[in-house]
Amino acid sequence: MTVRKLWQFGFAGVVLLLLVPQVQSAPGYHPGSYYSAHVIRDGGELTRNEDTESGYRWEDFKVLRIKGNRIPAKAGHGLEVFADIYGMPVGQQVTLTVTRPVRTLAGELDSRTYTRNQSLYETDSNEVQVFNYTYFLDEPDELVTGEWIIELSYQNAVILRQVFEVYPDPM
Repeated sequence: MTVRKLWQFGFAGVVLLLLVPQVQSAPGYHPGSYYSAHVIRDGGELTRNEDTESGYRWEDFKVLRIKGNRIPAKAGHGLEVFADIYGMPVGQQVTLTVTRPVRTLAGELDSRTYTRNQSLYETDSNEVQVFNYTYFLDEPDELVTGEWIIELSYQNAVILRQVFEVYPDPM
């Protein structure tokens, strides 16, 4: 094959690619270092706090972390997701979506989804920000077995998704 024919094929290929509509892809935001954990609250004191849904807040406690995504349905145990997020513009709002199992009044298993907007934690670098979500199972309606799904998204593109399994407490 001559150089002229190669050039003609190459030119024709570029022209064809220019005619193809551009595919929209998700933004290039991605988690870097990342972990999910079963967390256990150790010690602490439950104090009144009107800024919370329950009217109380745990303070002065330690957190024990066990890497993984299986959590017993036991008060004081919970879940945690931590990730360094690269490529995200500093100060932008992200959407946190939590879907968890619930029991209906009839005792049937269902799910409930909560969504909130929040900022990521800034770091010394404009290239990386931090996402951290920790949730302890404390109330009876939280001690339902099944899947908890944690999603972080930006401009309708999911950046990370973590599924936890809450299983019956063996004790």
